[in-house]
Amino acid sequence: MSAETTLPWRSLLARPYGAYLATFSLGSALYAFGAFLVSACMPSAVQELGHVNLMSWGFTFYLVAAIVAGTLASPMKWRLGTGPALQCAGAAYLLGSLACGFAPSIWVLLGGRVLQGLGEGAVSGLTYILIPEVFPALMIPAIFGIEATIWAAGSLAGPVVGGLLTQAFSWRLAFLAEVPPILLFMALVWAVIPEHGQRAEARHRLPLARMGGVALGILLLSAAAIEPQAWARIASVGFALALLVLMAVWDLHAPNRLLPRGAFSLRSRAGLAFWIVLLLPSAHTGPGTYVILLIEKVWGYHPLGASILGAAMVAGWSGVGMMVSRASPRRARLCLWAGPALVALGLISGGPAMEWANLWLLLLGQALVGAGYGLCWGFLSQVIMTGSEEADRDRASAMLPTVLSAGLAIGAALGGIAANAAGLAEGVPVSTVIHAGVWCFLVASAIGLAGLVLALRLRGLRPVTAPG
Repeated sequence: MSAETTLPWRSLLARPYGAYLATFSLGSALYAFGAFLVSACMPSAVQELGHVNLMSWGFTFYLVAAIVAGTLASPMKWRLGTGPALQCAGAAYLLGSLACGFAPSIWVLLGGRVLQGLGEGAVSGLTYILIPEVFPALMIPAIFGIEATIWAAGSLAGPVVGGLLTQAFSWRLAFLAEVPPILLFMALVWAVIPEHGQRAEARHRLPLARMGGVALGILLLSAAAIEPQAWARIASVGFALALLVLMAVWDLHAPNRLLPRGAFSLRSRAGLAFWIVLLLPSAHTGPGTYVILLIEKVWGYHPLGASILGAAMVAGWSGVGMMVSRASPRRARLCLWAGPALVALGLISGGPAMEWANLWLLLLGQALVGAGYGLCWGFLSQVIMTGSEEADRDRASAMLPTVLSAGLAIGAALGGIAANAAGLAEGVPVSTVIHAGVWCFLVASAIGLAGLVLALRLRGLRPVTAPG
């Protein structure tokens, strides 16, 4: 294969790329490790501090804060420079972890989770901005192949470390375990990240009203999943989606816009890729939220065994992502639609798997979903990062993790609505649990098929190549 279509792995470790890669990888590791660690220690935290009914708020507040901070990553860079902005984000994450670890009440814990979300959302957005600035376009899929491996490691290490520290010592120590890697990340940023000149957009005010609208929309989506009445759930989702669309339209016509030109356009490569990045997480997160619970209730596994089996998706994502990360442009074009096709196929198989109570079919479907992600994720990211106008590259890169987080929030809300509408609750018979699982997968399949349709449209556009 020619040098124009692939680069050797050693290029990623050569100067100056190796130091940048280490910084980006540690930023991704913080996100992955922290997300899975908190899932292990949060139940003990809320039981000790009281207000068990507020446990979901710890995740919702974090997600909303991460979305808002990720959206503001570009203005932060324009005003402060990449290095100082990353240091501020790291400091917020550090203070949030300390607040959680020493929290005297549930409200301080929730405030710490907000700070963690602000820090990690900004770290993700800023590191995504950094990728197309410092890496050649041909390296981008390989970088996201490495990120898939980091997420796989985090999905395994986070619950183990969090569970062991919580059980052997305290949930507080589990939160404080995040402090050393945060400090290491901040040291790497200080040593590695170059300073870039401020840009003209720094003259504009921050779009606080639009950010408030986005935050309210995500909160309404999260609230819809726990609404007891069907009409209230539907109204909450409808109003939330309308509000998010309104904020996006407003932003695209604002002088201090956050979205790149053509974001979510159906006529451009980058616009179609943004839609797919939103739809795929929205599709898999609904049933993904309940997979471990389903394995426990329907097939009788203990939490540890169910968690291991539930990791099938992450394992598939990691393995396939690394395999295709150095594919030629022709094969990259194939991956852009074959990945969503596998995701849709895996989700479609989930309904029959639940109906027939066939665990192996369920796990096969989850592995197909992960493999589909691994096939297309790096190339979708490359399309967005390199397919946007030069003036919009920062915006496009920063919005990648933000759109992903929005997709996760939408998917979790829709999955919760489907499960609750099907009668899922504590103490219900196995037949009701199965029924709820079927409905989760039906909703997810419809969203996955919509993503596949857009991916097939993207297939007709020119292949992914390095500019120039």
